[in-house]
Amino acid sequence: MPKISRKKRSITRPTITSITLKHINEKLNHIHKDLEQNTKDISELKQQVAMGRGGLKVIFYVGAVITAIIGILKLAKIN
Repeated sequence: MPKISRKKRSITRPTITSITLKHINEKLNHIHKDLEQNTKDISELKQQVAMGRGGLKVIFYVGAVITAIIGILKLAKIN
């Protein structure tokens, strides 16, 4: 009687390595999204800071002009 050889069923189970690599890939994608958002936020902050600096310069110059006008008017009254 000949022996009947059975073929082993190949069940593909996820290995620990493949699960770990999948998890690492998901984390890497998440970090990449966070990095893109941070880059966008930084550029917006740079624009806001530049606007703030410009506003402060305008306030300084307007104050200087008003102070100069008031000073000239006071000097004119004294003489």
